[in-house]
Amino acid sequence: MLSPRVQKIVESVASLRPMPSNVARILSEVEKYDVTMDDLVGLIGLDQALTALVLQMSNSVSLGYSRTCSTLREAIMLIGLGRLKTILLTSSATSMMNRGLSGYHLGAGDLWHHSLVTGVASEWLAQALRYPNPEEAYVSGLLHDIGKLILDQFVLSDYHTVFAHVQKYHAPLWQVEEKLIGIDHATVGGLIAEHWNFPVVLVDAIRFHHVPCFARINQRLPAIVNLANSFAKQYELHPSPFLNSDIHPEALNILQLSAAEVEMLKLKMQNSGLFPALTPTG
Repeated sequence: MLSPRVQKIVESVASLRPMPSNVARILSEVEKYDVTMDDLVGLIGLDQALTALVLQMSNSVSLGYSRTCSTLREAIMLIGLGRLKTILLTSSATSMMNRGLSGYHLGAGDLWHHSLVTGVASEWLAQALRYPNPEEAYVSGLLHDIGKLILDQFVLSDYHTVFAHVQKYHAPLWQVEEKLIGIDHATVGGLIAEHWNFPVVLVDAIRFHHVPCFARINQRLPAIVNLANSFAKQYELHPSPFLNSDIHPEALNILQLSAAEVEMLKLKMQNSGLFPALTPTG
């Protein structure tokens, strides 16, 4: 039996709109072997929001792209069909991630920045650790904190109590959320992913990015996101006391990494030029 508060949160997830029909149509076109660039430019160009999102991603300095795209055709050619599919798949979420979250002390754009850095870092780690599908890692990292969009108002209503618990007990935020609210942002994120009919491997990576050993079919993916989330801390523009960057001990066991190897990976990523416009803060 769910508490009234948790029931309200679950209902909030259920009330989210499903994937827009135009996005689903474009995704089906991308899958066709004979799709042309003109087809894609024509379909995406009909949606101003999607066009803006594709251009934003292709011109993101955080992704290290060396050229600037001024047209949709240039943007698609630069990012490729794989990344285009990811942008379309996550468009419903990313359109909401630029807003400020008062409960989490995140200003406008802060959640988007953290999520983008974590997504890129997840993809880089997936490649470094020879994970077979780096694009899965990118999607999972990009959406790992999507549950905060729903949970923000509930954290805000109990802000002082939540903050006091985090400070006094040095407890990870997700554990404090679970204790005080009855559900944590990662679980809510998993519910959102299920609502949007994401594959189980992505649902688990989002839901269990703080405790990857609980994943049902693929523990490596949430473990990679857990590690990337920790690495992303050094690239925060406006650090929040509520951005948890702890590496779960089981993540290292799952990925068969020692603490020394993790530090080597962090340094290698830092020196890779992956985030050319961002200066590490720690």
